[in-house]
Amino acid sequence: MTNFKTSYEVEIRCHFDSVEEAYNKIPFLRACLKHEMVWASGIYGKEFFKAGKLLRMSKTTVDGRTEYYMGWKGEDTGTFANIREEIDEVITDGVTDSRIMEKVGSQIRTLPRNKISAELKQLGHRRFMSWRGADLFGDYKPLGVSMKLMTCRTLRWPVLVEIEKSAHTKEDALVKENELLAFCDRFGLNDRLVREEPPTLLYEARFPEK
Repeated sequence: MTNFKTSYEVEIRCHFDSVEEAYNKIPFLRACLKHEMVWASGIYGKEFFKAGKLLRMSKTTVDGRTEYYMGWKGEDTGTFANIREEIDEVITDGVTDSRIMEKVGSQIRTLPRNKISAELKQLGHRRFMSWRGADLFGDYKPLGVSMKLMTCRTLRWPVLVEIEKSAHTKEDALVKENELLAFCDRFGLNDRLVREEPPTLLYEARFPEK
């Protein structure tokens, strides 16, 4: 059975020259990164990507537990932060009544995990980009933020810190966006902001404009 949730992600990310610089700039960062996620992710449907949406499937291992996910993100509607409708479905045992499969135009909403890629391909949503890595992540409860430290030499900025809040409504997402603006002001991060999300940065690196 598919476990899914729909929410709005509200996030910003900042670039640093090194991991140590990130730790020095955000005093609580090192202490709150208590987990490591080893992951591999495939991005599907270039037409979605070009329209500012995102369809991906991922394998993640956290604290020794491996799960498979399918994720969907809508267009970015934020001004300061990235605000996107987000649906995550656990597909380790396949999908049942999948909302994401409905989003991408499939008449088949219940599938075993090993048949999902074939159904996406049948619909014309092929995998066009993939990558893998390991991130450190955790929560900082006093400010209600989730933190993620990402390192990837392929990207324009090889060290990124993502600061995220979640919202259940569009109205709440705007409140959380203002909270992230205050966060940046408090820690002097405005000159380090990166608007592009990691998949966009990867596409930029893999497929440079000629």
